[in-house]
Amino acid sequence: MNISQDIDSTYSFQLENGLRVLIIHKQELTSCCVSASIRAGHFFDPEDCPGLAHLLEHMLFMGNAVLPQPNAINELMEQAGGNINAWTGTEFANYHFQVHAQALPRVLPAFAAMLGAPNFDTEQIQSEIKSIDAEFKFKRKDDLRRLYQIHKETANPAHPFTKFSVGNQQTFGKFSLEQLQEKLQAFHDTYYCAANMTLVIHSPFSVGQITPWLTQAFAPLPTGQAAEINLPVLYTPEQLGVEIHITPLQAAKRMIVTFALPPLHLEIATRPLDFISHVLGDEGAGSLFAYLKARGWVTNLIAGSGIEGVGFKDFNINLQLTDSGLDNQFNIVSAIFYMVELIRKAAGDEWRLLEKAKLNQLARQYDDSHKPLQTLCDLAELHQYFDWDTIASASQNEALTSESLNRALAYFVPENLRIKVIAPGLATNRRCAHYDAAYAIKPISSDSLARWKKPAAVHAISMPPKNPYIGDSYSLCPLDNRFAMPQEIREEKGMSFWFCQDHTFRVPKGDVFISYDIPSLAQNIHQVAAKRLWLAGLNDYLQGQFYRAEIAGLHYRIYGHQGGFTLHTRGFSAQQGQLVQKLTNAIHAFEPDPQTFLQVKSLQCQSLQNTLLNKPINRLFSRLSVLIQRNTHAPIELLDAVEQCQFDDVRRVKDRAFDYYHLEGLIHGNWSKEAAERIADSVVAMSPGAKASPLPRAIAKLPVGRTMVHEVSCDHEDAAVVLYLQAPSNDTWNVAMCMVLEQMLAGSFFSTLRTEKQLGYLVGSGYVPHNQHPGITFYIQSPTHGPQVLMSHISQFLQQQTRERAFYEGYWPNIQRNLLKQLQDVDLNQSMRSQRIWQGLGSNDSNLHRNQLIASTIESMSFDDIIGYATNMNLNQTFGELVLFSAGKFPPLQSEEQDTITHIADFKSRVEFYL
Repeated sequence: MNISQDIDSTYSFQLENGLRVLIIHKQELTSCCVSASIRAGHFFDPEDCPGLAHLLEHMLFMGNAVLPQPNAINELMEQAGGNINAWTGTEFANYHFQVHAQALPRVLPAFAAMLGAPNFDTEQIQSEIKSIDAEFKFKRKDDLRRLYQIHKETANPAHPFTKFSVGNQQTFGKFSLEQLQEKLQAFHDTYYCAANMTLVIHSPFSVGQITPWLTQAFAPLPTGQAAEINLPVLYTPEQLGVEIHITPLQAAKRMIVTFALPPLHLEIATRPLDFISHVLGDEGAGSLFAYLKARGWVTNLIAGSGIEGVGFKDFNINLQLTDSGLDNQFNIVSAIFYMVELIRKAAGDEWRLLEKAKLNQLARQYDDSHKPLQTLCDLAELHQYFDWDTIASASQNEALTSESLNRALAYFVPENLRIKVIAPGLATNRRCAHYDAAYAIKPISSDSLARWKKPAAVHAISMPPKNPYIGDSYSLCPLDNRFAMPQEIREEKGMSFWFCQDHTFRVPKGDVFISYDIPSLAQNIHQVAAKRLWLAGLNDYLQGQFYRAEIAGLHYRIYGHQGGFTLHTRGFSAQQGQLVQKLTNAIHAFEPDPQTFLQVKSLQCQSLQNTLLNKPINRLFSRLSVLIQRNTHAPIELLDAVEQCQFDDVRRVKDRAFDYYHLEGLIHGNWSKEAAERIADSVVAMSPGAKASPLPRAIAKLPVGRTMVHEVSCDHEDAAVVLYLQAPSNDTWNVAMCMVLEQMLAGSFFSTLRTEKQLGYLVGSGYVPHNQHPGITFYIQSPTHGPQVLMSHISQFLQQQTRERAFYEGYWPNIQRNLLKQLQDVDLNQSMRSQRIWQGLGSNDSNLHRNQLIASTIESMSFDDIIGYATNMNLNQTFGELVLFSAGKFPPLQSEEQDTITHIADFKSRVEFYL
């Protein structure tokens, strides 16, 4: 959502109790988003009860004066066609939801009661402590969470940032349930008040319509007092100018160079850190990254992230290191300081500030990311610091000056430096609390700090040149009704190109998709491994060449798929045709070299090794795709194939790839027919080998009447199970029925197995199609129960639901209404429509009728139809059934009635396939 586009229809006011409200009115919306920010984050936890703010967040979902039952607020939002969620941060907690627009007056009272009048039932407190403890255990093998805890332990112990914010059974177990009830009530009474809260609503309703609803819903909220927070410095002098060594679980080598700053992120009128991160994170020729990469020291660089709050801001430069980079840490940091010095010298170049302002203005004017709920959460928090006039002015006007830039750069000095080095095998002498990660902290030598104050010149590094991809005009082409829907503009044996003009969003943007189905890249796992390395080398080769295009709003992505690979470009249409031509040329002309091959091979092996450390539930879903899709391979097998792959294998695969293949393309957006034909012709001219038929996307046909079982070994103590039920056909009836059943069971499955039975932190269901073939999954990851117990609970749940006819029959109209709304919703932006058209072409639905057919089927089905379908599914009479599990620290799943899949290749050689 672009705030600046909404200024004329945005209203800021206070209710009588002091609640600050922003109403953003957009008449064409069909849904609405609401975000409430409360200054009640973990900084305000009592010293004796870390994690209390987090526990309170959980408890607000466990019933209130309007909806007393646990999770009833979730069910209400689902019935209203949406969802609700929350998070607890450092200073703020945030509660946010999205629903169909017409439901807003119905859900606001429940949302207000959730925030203002929660029930703190002791039985539910005990239940949610178990949930939080499961969440804590679930994250104990998460490198980011371990790194965050070490960050806390190496900061000022007098600062509330260092508190343990999650909580667990141990921290809460020090108190009786009655004592915790009192603490929760006291915390809530103090901080959950109107003076401490901001509310933002994005909807099609005017301020006149919304104000009475708000007044009625939130009037009972007491005024209270705004929370005051006076923080000490985040780091003591001894904690600056330090190097921290950390041993990770994953096979990664990283360095995070941190500058400890004052709260420069709150300088929203000038945003100097945006410019600094823009230059430090540049990837074009002459950039800091290009230099470090050319030396063989780093493979990735991201600048600008870091924790922030009242009185502090961390500015991070996050670098992915090679082995050589690990040995050249001093030189890397020296190059960073040289780049900072170049920025300082260029701060007076007015054209640079104007160019960045132009890029920001284009990004705001043509923003199509469409994440209104995230934007609203950010805006609700920003409104805690600033009034709306200040926010709106800062959004409209770009006011970065050389003076404000220099003031910010004054803090980028060695004295404010903290360096984290994360790599296996580093010497450590400490273990962090709660997560047991090994680390060590020591001062950086005074000699290094002194030399970084006057860094050696690096002649290969320079400030970015003017961006050649920024256009002078972003105009709209005339509409041509012949191409309001996709039409083939090039068709011959081995290729087809489609064109569809954007008649809806009228923005100077577009998308181009070009898919290559290449038999010589998909016949066996060794070809797939060589393709993976070739594409990685190609992307590495293109990275610096087209970075300026990315910055100017012309994006590209080259990615592998089951039949070959796809080139996707998107963004401003004016110069996109040239970008497509240059990229297509580069794809055909790129010749891998031995040095780059070794680098990308090392990175790909590292990446595949790291996927083996993913949480069990992720591993199971990954393996599900491998088992069901014929041309998808398991990371553990692909790792072996990549390790065996030689440079000559990659070169041979690349040389053969364009001899014989199938080409399919789509051009959608702000182009005329003639312009689209020129883009298509430029690709066709380089495609003499496009003579093949498209490759089938075959999926395994699971046997009916018996259960297939497959174990995935994970280095994790938690157990996990995934039950996958495969529909008997991919026709519209089965697709619609699977959607209906999953939606109907989702809420009850979560509330029964997670909230009531406390089986684990990750509990859920999903509609899971593979290559358009429908299916349903149910999953649990648990630190307390083995796969045998988890699977029995899933089976019992499904059997029990067939006896709950009255409940589901009453629930069915809401499910039907919500699904129809989802299927009939218009695309939210031009790029989303491009994706839908592209997917439609892939399923032979060029008229985009698929959603309409599914909607018509759902509209016409009866509840008896659903009961009959669900009964057949439960009795294993029509559905294929596959159970995947990871045992963790528990015994494996065992049953005499199941067929075990031991070897993936053997399973795929025996099973039938849907083509």
